[in-house]
Amino acid sequence: VKSMYAALINNGITVSQDIWQIKVPTKIKNFLWYLKKGVILTKDNLVRRHWIGDTTCAFCHLPETIRHLFLDCFYAKFLWRAVHMLFGISPPLSLSDLFNRWSKRGNKNLNSLLLIAAAALSWTVWLTRNEVIFDKSRPKSFLQVLFRGTHWLRQWAQLQRCEDLRNELISMGRYLEMSALKFFNSNGWLSTRSIASS
Repeated sequence: VKSMYAALINNGITVSQDIWQIKVPTKIKNFLWYLKKGVILTKDNLVRRHWIGDTTCAFCHLPETIRHLFLDCFYAKFLWRAVHMLFGISPPLSLSDLFNRWSKRGNKNLNSLLLIAAAALSWTVWLTRNEVIFDKSRPKSFLQVLFRGTHWLRQWAQLQRCEDLRNELISMGRYLEMSALKFFNSNGWLSTRSIASS
């Protein structure tokens, strides 16, 4: 790993140590790395590799790009706005902003917490998208997608050496779940669509 890191530095590529230092499965670190570098195989990137197929988003039928899928599509917007409403953290303005400002707001533990949360939300969108495309499943509800994200928070909490970080991830997941359920019960389904589309 150190030799790979050195090779990347020598090639002039900026490497984010943050991604490799958080305690999540290696495949998630790789996913974040590809996301940050803009090489995730969204449909626009597949077209650049001479793929021929439907280039629209599986959720909303606009052109699928990395930015669209992870920030602008209504599923992503709903997740980022839920975090904004509950924790007061504005949605990232771009993928660069996600990695360079959004997930860097304080001490090492807070930054790790935010990056793990960003990983959980992004991974959830990616898995849900892939199920629709490859398994031909129906898109999940907003609540199902949110709960899938909190599932990853709980799973990855168990990997944390720092007890405070572990407890914060579990608490964050519970708070998201309880608040979402309360919101759904008091405002109904259509209000969540308006959150995602605003």
